[in-house]
Amino acid sequence: ALYGDASSRMMRTVASLVEKSTTYSIDEIFCDAGGMTDQQLTSLAQTMKDLVPRWTGIPVGIGTGKTLTLSKLANYAAKRITKDGNCYLMSDADAEEMMRQVPIAEVWGIGPAISGKLRSMGVVTAADFANLSADAVTREFPVTVRRTQLELQGVPAISIQDPDTPRQMINVGRSFGQPVTSLEQLAGALSEFASRAAAKLRRQNSMISAIRLYARTNPFKHDAPQYSRAVTVPFAYPTNDTRRISAAAFAGASVIFRPGVAFAKAGVLLIGLAPESENRQDDLFYSGDLEDQEKLMS
Repeated sequence: ALYGDASSRMMRTVASLVEKSTTYSIDEIFCDAGGMTDQQLTSLAQTMKDLVPRWTGIPVGIGTGKTLTLSKLANYAAKRITKDGNCYLMSDADAEEMMRQVPIAEVWGIGPAISGKLRSMGVVTAADFANLSADAVTREFPVTVRRTQLELQGVPAISIQDPDTPRQMINVGRSFGQPVTSLEQLAGALSEFASRAAAKLRRQNSMISAIRLYARTNPFKHDAPQYSRAVTVPFAYPTNDTRRISAAAFAGASVIFRPGVAFAKAGVLLIGLAPESENRQDDLFYSGDLEDQEKLMS
């Protein structure tokens, strides 16, 4: 609850400084800076860097670029490469040089499997990937990987959905402040995440056909045993009932849990979203009142 509240305060603060913004995750927000001069952009970044910590107590990293992927890369550089106080405003001139310093696995949208295949093709850095032939990328990878390459080349090819547009998936998860080592703790966390996700689901008048649960250890603790697991729980019929979704998360936790493992992060992903109006289906064996269920969920 504390983490969610801090996130909300940070998002509201950032959103108050720009005309259009989109919350991407619990600790990331994209802002549209289209039409701003370099001087205006520098001033905006400085204001954010000063104001957010002052109003929320949370330090922020800021990165700007021509595309969403370049801005994510600039944010990475602000925290890991540059020494400019967690702020990096990427210009066309220094984009190529910066990308030569970023490992391919750090590029937004390039997961472990894809980065492994790219490394086998001699692609080590983001710059290597940007300069790889389009034919090779199209032939060997899904279209989403080609879009990421275009973004690295400065061509907008990925868009973040408008907040008012119904999502196709809903993800709620976070890293734990302390390692989670008991089934009760893990099940409780996943059930809580599922409850939050279900509320988001109903706000956009949608239902789901399945929920995916995941948890993993800390990959940066090389001296500790590594473990990750995900499980998908389907529903017999579409639902947006918190009780059913949380119960599925609670049950799935017992499949994921392993004694002796210190979990560092977990979350839930609601999948198979569709409009509620198209998926209202009663349970043949449900004896309760559907209207009462809807009132309770609202």
